[in-house]
Amino acid sequence: MNHAGRLNALRTGLTAPLLVSRLPNLQYLTGFTGSNGFLVVRPEGKATFITDGRYGERAEGLVVALDDTDLVVYTSGLWDVFRDATSGLGPVTLEADGVMWSFATDFGRETGTPPVAGGGAVEKLRRTKDAEEVAALTLAAAAGDHAFSSLGSLAKRTITESELGWSLIDAMRSRGGENASWEPIVAAGAGASVPHYRSGRKPVGSGLLLLDYGCVVDGYHSDMSRTVWLEGEPDEELVGVYRAVLESQEAGIAAVAPGVACGAVDEACREVLRGYGYEKQFLHSTGHGVGLEIHEPPWVRRGNEDLLQEGDVITVEPGVYLPGIGGVRIEDMVVVRAAGREVLTKSHKEFSSR
Repeated sequence: MNHAGRLNALRTGLTAPLLVSRLPNLQYLTGFTGSNGFLVVRPEGKATFITDGRYGERAEGLVVALDDTDLVVYTSGLWDVFRDATSGLGPVTLEADGVMWSFATDFGRETGTPPVAGGGAVEKLRRTKDAEEVAALTLAAAAGDHAFSSLGSLAKRTITESELGWSLIDAMRSRGGENASWEPIVAAGAGASVPHYRSGRKPVGSGLLLLDYGCVVDGYHSDMSRTVWLEGEPDEELVGVYRAVLESQEAGIAAVAPGVACGAVDEACREVLRGYGYEKQFLHSTGHGVGLEIHEPPWVRRGNEDLLQEGDVITVEPGVYLPGIGGVRIEDMVVVRAAGREVLTKSHKEFSSR
């Protein structure tokens, strides 16, 4: 990853010093993956990377590869470090989404440097994925596909939802996944009517099963949902729901292209479900960006006029949910390409295993 180039790109867009504190932003700019770090970036002059003694050796190797960046490793006296790093800079922008109000007020009082709420500059750079980032996302998606391909041997009637979730994680790790993107959603039967269902000790059984899971490769997440009927003759009503959701998702993916409004992709999905009479049972937005965070811009939701651009990686995931019966969600990761789109998640979309 070209961290030095990213840091220089950030510098060119700044008009005031920025204190980067959000960990995904630190990883994007420096490669740092610890739990405590800060980066003071000036429009001109050296940046300062700050971390504690647990990460000093790791941070030293990263900073060497960056242009014009000093490293400060502290064991105590963090406010003294901040005071030295920001002395004479004037107001410093803090990432509003990355600090608590108490930190902002303490920062101003302890350093004598006025904090200004801001942020979004790094996220703007992160939105467009380069080839290396897409490669990591592709590997993460492939690990998820491998786990789904193992479903036939994993999903036994007596296995619980939570146990199947762990089995999916193990399968992804066997193909390079480092961590799960989140606790997998494994929803059997009527539980699938809850979009963000919490998996439990209920046996998976032999009928409806909704899966939503992903993993992390080099910090980049995958995200995929599939809904299947495990054994026997599937429920007739759910067959119809599945057909509607699949057609909706296909319409949404087909709408993805540079210059298309995010809201237009959402509407493409809703239009199909409206025709089937299921629009009110679609309880969430159509999708979101994926990268160093599992949910990040752009937001593929109703009314969003933000235009898709080449290099965006988004999900398209319409769903229909029927309380007491179950639900269907189908989700893929899609890269916006110059000529249209590329789907990264390759798993089949057949409802019945018969």
